[in-house]
Amino acid sequence: MIDFKKETAKVLLESGEKIAQMIAQESFDLWSRKDFRMFIDFDHQTQTEQDRIFNELEVSLIGLYVLHFDNAIETATDQAKVLVFKGLREGIQTGFLKILSDNGVEVKFLKMWEGLIKTRVKEYREDYKIAMKMSAKDKSFAIKDADLRPAWARAETLKIDCLSHIRRGNFDEKDPLWKFLTKWFITMDARLNPLTTK
Repeated sequence: MIDFKKETAKVLLESGEKIAQMIAQESFDLWSRKDFRMFIDFDHQTQTEQDRIFNELEVSLIGLYVLHFDNAIETATDQAKVLVFKGLREGIQTGFLKILSDNGVEVKFLKMWEGLIKTRVKEYREDYKIAMKMSAKDKSFAIKDADLRPAWARAETLKIDCLSHIRRGNFDEKDPLWKFLTKWFITMDARLNPLTTK
């Protein structure tokens, strides 16, 4: 007899891992772009710094997707959808660690990654709440556009936090990565819409 609960959990974990693979690939694609590398002065960075910046892209994209699923869970009216979204949210994080493990990353570094993800997700969630409060006061969000506020707040949160970590706190709105990362996070966030808006 098939254990549907166990089978569903397995499918959600596998789906989360596929999203985690997409996160790794999209982060690598961005990190490899000539314009991105020009903006971070890539050729004059140490290997350690280049790797750190890549890691920032990955953990930021994980955070974006966690926030996206947080919102989907909060707004879902169907309990089955809530369970699916929770499973996918968990699957992204465990799937990402599994990818690292499958690629030979040592256990001690996996623990460090796990801690980093946990710390950053907490930071992103706190900053997202602030962005949502700010957007509620923003008159440019008309009543008809109110449903766009969470997506705006996610992209804004991750752009600022990611840029802050990449630049080690030294950036402003004139930074060439400001608009560049905004566009990337908006595009990446929209990728989940077919999963969470049906």
